[in-house]
Amino acid sequence: MDRFDSTRATLLLRLRDRTDSLSWQEFHERYGQLLFRYARQRGASAVDAEDIVQEVEISLLKALDGFEYDAAKGRFRAYLRVAVIRAMGRRAGKEARQGELVDPHNFDYMSAVRDADSDDRWEQEWRAHRLRWALREVAASFEQVTIDAFRMHVLAGKTADETATALGISTASVYQAKSRVLKQVKQRLDELDPDEDV
Repeated sequence: MDRFDSTRATLLLRLRDRTDSLSWQEFHERYGQLLFRYARQRGASAVDAEDIVQEVEISLLKALDGFEYDAAKGRFRAYLRVAVIRAMGRRAGKEARQGELVDPHNFDYMSAVRDADSDDRWEQEWRAHRLRWALREVAASFEQVTIDAFRMHVLAGKTADETATALGISTASVYQAKSRVLKQVKQRLDELDPDEDV
């Protein structure tokens, strides 16, 4: 098992302890926004999306007894995507067609991977999730204005001139911020990405 899978597997094992609130907080911090944003992209209101995130976390809690993570079976991210879709289905009153829980023991990971790969909304949200995670990991290495320039120019899509004007820096500084932050983000993802499936 490599470091990536080990990190994810360790968290999943810790989640089996229902009293380990720190692990559940870590899970929520790592995946909560991903699940929320994906539910919103699929049409859920903000309030419903929050409820869906809680439903996914509760269903995972119920399903984790005796669960052993096996990277050879497929991607955990596929499990998360299907869990959101099924939670949305239950909220829409489609329990019979959607099923109650996504059981990780009997989950068809390979089929879910194929479905996830063809779901552009999920793939877009997954890439944004990884970028946000890596950016949080490296942010302390930079001055705040550098991170702000990166967020405005790269994430928010503002032009270099708009970003420079808004932050009171040169256009060249905006390009430098983009280059420096992207370099560290890519390096961090290569070093230790807890969510990317190999």
